[in-house]
Amino acid sequence: MSKIAVITDSTAQFPNPSFQGKDLVRIIPLDVEINGSLIKEGAGLKTADLPLSPSDENNTKLLIPSPAEIAEQFIVLLKKFNELLVITNSANLSSFYQNSIEAVKLIQGETTIQVVNSQTIATGLGMIVQAATEVISNGASLTEADRHVRQLIPHVYTLFCTPCLKYLNNINILEYSQAVIGEMLNLHPIFTLEEGYPQAICKVRNFRHAQDYFQEFIEEYDDLIHISLLKGLNTQGIDNRILKLFVQENFPETPFSEHRINPFLGAIFGPKTLGLIIFERPYSLSG
Repeated sequence: MSKIAVITDSTAQFPNPSFQGKDLVRIIPLDVEINGSLIKEGAGLKTADLPLSPSDENNTKLLIPSPAEIAEQFIVLLKKFNELLVITNSANLSSFYQNSIEAVKLIQGETTIQVVNSQTIATGLGMIVQAATEVISNGASLTEADRHVRQLIPHVYTLFCTPCLKYLNNINILEYSQAVIGEMLNLHPIFTLEEGYPQAICKVRNFRHAQDYFQEFIEEYDDLIHISLLKGLNTQGIDNRILKLFVQENFPETPFSEHRINPFLGAIFGPKTLGLIIFERPYSLSG
């Protein structure tokens, strides 16, 4: 049987810290730059270390390894594993997916490496990685695992609410002038990832109202595998117990997890981000 590793990046967060096939997962670390200082692999970095509003003097960037650097890591991994399934954060949030594609071409690894754009991030990415390791542990081939993952991706729904709008300018989601005015007005827009691209769907006054929207969003679904809430800094306006009670009453069989956003996600959306990621059961898995 071919030995397959599942590769992902530092933005992944895992709802279940101990899952089937965890030993198959390898994470390619990302660097963070704050105010011109490089923090290699984010070592020792906390979300609280990120500026609430980056400026020219105090800018924050998530740094993605080059195709050549990723290729070097693939070569090392292929000495231990026969094949690699690479699952990246959304190609519209960072260049990790595109750089991984280029890395495969550099080493002519098209027959042994598959690269998948998850179109999500954080626990959404983590849930897809967990699903991949589960089927691989149960004997799936690389092609079968790749197909399974791609079938799941449209069933992961991602919402983010952030008042840290200058971060969105860094990833070309907002114009700089829009970000400045939005922060001055203390706007809290909610974005959904539509095929991986952040689309603004509404604006709310605070995180408490964002929670109300999250609850309404969850109500639209019937059969959910997992619900996760991602909390950044200064989200005291949200009472997690209300949302948790709602989930317990309406989705008693669905696991609900809460997570602090990691600094890699914070470097994309800002440290004050509040997020909701839900995983709908595909019809093919409903029995």
